[in-house]
Amino acid sequence: METKKTIVRGLAIDVIVVETMHTDAIGTLFYIAMIYVRHRKTGAQHLVQRTRIPNSGQALARDVQRRGLRALETFLTAA
Repeated sequence: METKKTIVRGLAIDVIVVETMHTDAIGTLFYIAMIYVRHRKTGAQHLVQRTRIPNSGQALARDVQRRGLRALETFLTAA
């Protein structure tokens, strides 16, 4: 299993995307992405969303870097 952690830093909060993937020679067997929001002042970390759609965690991290927290709002309405 491979775990990849992406941190997108903001002014007041950080968005953390943790992706866990298990693959073999045929393809992807297991994928889960968990999206957390961590408050910089307190260090409190809250789970915002979990998804099993492959590579959606990287797409969300890219969108948060471009658009900020508004990307989380559109991700929640789409999921």
